Amino acid sequence: MRTRVLVVGLLVLGVAAGGWFFGLRHDGPLGESGLGDQVCAPVGESVDATVGLMPLTNAGSAPVRITAVELIGARNLDNAGALLVPDPMESGSKSGWDFGDGPFIGDASQVRLAVDAELAGKAETSLVVHVQRPDVLGEGYLEGVRVEYTTGLRRYAYETGPEHIFRPGKC
Repeated sequence: MRTRVLVVGLLVLGVAAGGWFFGLRHDGPLGESGLGDQVCAPVGESVDATVGLMPLTNAGSAPVRITAVELIGARNLDNAGALLVPDPMESGSKSGWDFGDGPFIGDASQVRLAVDAELAGKAETSLVVHVQRPDVLGEGYLEGVRVEYTTGLRRYAYETGPEHIFRPGKC
């Protein structure tokens, strides 16, 4: 009986340690998560809109690999993809999407797809997200953007961006 209790205890401890080591963490090399103020963008009847310019800085010495970019609390907005753009390229939140469909060569000094991109240690870039509004006569809303990434064997999540309202009329 003691052996069985010991084995179960070690298994539970092993699962807990694995969850702690491999589980999703906040406040990693990309910094502390923080959602900002509110941005309102008049987008008319445009299906496409841009959420940006959100800086990403890898404060660590090891590279990070972005595994997902997701919208937080989105209503009447669909995620149509995310890109990393070099600074000081300008693309704030607005109506339309300036980046087309690619091609993107993956060069860190050029526009590149965010998901599966690697950001070197001590490097900076900016994130822009392409959103689409299924109902162009309705208001689009999101609380922010979540970037999930890995460095080594550890997984992290970074939440950024202000709350956005995309209106068909004036703000």
